Amino acid sequence: MSVIDLEKELAKIINKQSINAIFQPIFNITNQKVHGFEALSRGPEHSPLFSPVPLFKTAEHYGKLSELETLCRSISINAFKACQLNGKLFINISPKALLDPEHPKGLTLQLIKQMGLRPEDVVIELSEQYPADDIDLLKDCLNHYRNQGFLTAIDDLGAGYSGLRLWSELSPDYVKIDRHFIHQIDSTAVKQEFVRSIVELCQNLTCKVIAEGIETPEELTMLKQLGVTYCQGYLLGRPHIKPNTHMDSNLVSMPLPAQNRYCETAESLCAPANIATPDTKLKQLSEQFITQPALQAIVIAENGQAQGIVSRNHILELFSTPYGRALHENHPASAVMDKQVLKIDASEPLSSVSQLLTSEHATTVAQQFIILRHEKLIGIGHTKDLLQRITEHRIKVARHANPLSNLPGNVPIQEELKRLRSQNKAFFLAYFDLCHFKPYNDIYGFSRGDEVIMEVANLLAHHQHDRSFVGHIGGDDFVMISTCADAISHSQKIIEQFEASKQTFYSPEHWQSQTMHAKDRQDKMVDHPLISLCVGVLPPEVTASTTDHELSMLSADAKKQAKFAKNGFYSLNKNQQKTA
Repeated sequence: MSVIDLEKELAKIINKQSINAIFQPIFNITNQKVHGFEALSRGPEHSPLFSPVPLFKTAEHYGKLSELETLCRSISINAFKACQLNGKLFINISPKALLDPEHPKGLTLQLIKQMGLRPEDVVIELSEQYPADDIDLLKDCLNHYRNQGFLTAIDDLGAGYSGLRLWSELSPDYVKIDRHFIHQIDSTAVKQEFVRSIVELCQNLTCKVIAEGIETPEELTMLKQLGVTYCQGYLLGRPHIKPNTHMDSNLVSMPLPAQNRYCETAESLCAPANIATPDTKLKQLSEQFITQPALQAIVIAENGQAQGIVSRNHILELFSTPYGRALHENHPASAVMDKQVLKIDASEPLSSVSQLLTSEHATTVAQQFIILRHEKLIGIGHTKDLLQRITEHRIKVARHANPLSNLPGNVPIQEELKRLRSQNKAFFLAYFDLCHFKPYNDIYGFSRGDEVIMEVANLLAHHQHDRSFVGHIGGDDFVMISTCADAISHSQKIIEQFEASKQTFYSPEHWQSQTMHAKDRQDKMVDHPLISLCVGVLPPEVTASTTDHELSMLSADAKKQAKFAKNGFYSLNKNQQKTA
């Protein structure tokens, strides 16, 4: 169809209001209920302007974008009410249309009031498909909607050049992550880190995250694991006149491979590798280094099997000697490659990667290493990235650590519980507490009391590993979250170890009498038993079927029961859970 015909087709669509509104659901995957619907527009069937891209591009070209969007908005609001859809209505508005001087003011509020909708049920969604240059003006226009009570959203975060600035200056109620970062996120560590960072930022800014473009159960399960609550995509429901309103509960039940905490695996460092075959001439490798100044190493591989690495420095050294280029440029890469380069599995914890790089057998610290999955090459890792990641991790741990014990505090404890639940992993929750600790503090002072707390922390720290997480809630309260089958015996062993060590905290007099004379909570002087360590344990059959609030209540009850137990140990079973 000619340009003139497209202009006429657009005019006919606007004049006859030949726009069809369709809706795509947005689900809360935590409670598996619909949160809202994004309104989308289509032109007449069999029209060259049926699809949204040519429709809105043509409207932009002929200066009709604001007029077309206003029409689409009106039709969408009417259709949303007619379909009796529940939840929030997401309406797309492009920045260019919003900044058009002819763009009508107050029309959206008027339309929703006529339909019996409230402004807080409508989300004005800005897309960077048609970016705006004047963000300050855009901010003023968007605040016009916010002042009327509408919610706001930024679409396609990560796709446009100004997304982060829009986010920081507009403070939207929702942020929608561009589908590029969702595609194959279950197998792409870099995308996982991006989404994880956005989720953490949004939690601090009280902003909701929506992941769009979800097409597979694996992507959805990973997003849930990363803390995303609101999701949209073909997997959950395609755009339709009568959209899907119910979510299949089986979609998020697929278990994913276990992941280390804080994304602490070699895969999180994986970068795409420049690959050459063993027979590639050094001249060709040299040309790659010249044309790519940031390139530091080329992996030598064949049929997915990594054989070695050739570094920039090694090639420069060979070619820098007199006649060096002439002597070496036609040699194959296999002749000079480093066959001893470190090869690391993608699932290897970063702590292990660091130990391997700095082992006593290594005379120098390698600048690069090869990353494999099931013995197949997937990319290259750089030591500088490893150092940065370890530093960031230590800062994060330190920020949330208990200041006395340096063990993870409440935030990491909650993260660990969330991680295990998202992976559908069975776990024990052991709640440790010191009994008769107050009279000890009253007699010996807080400094000695801190020594007792540190003794417990040290005993627990010996049981911290990949399958056992130890945290310090505060004061004399600790938790051990374990996926080990022998978690109960470990808990009992910690009690025994404390009993064997506690004599050092007492004077000979108190130890011999096995009592302490001090005030009780009613301010009366009485004899108290010596401090002891108790633990209340929730087994997997209990932790698997409880909410966060129930878990807190049950663990506190189990600890309380342990205080009364002769050996300081109590395990809550499934039947007791109902009466707890």
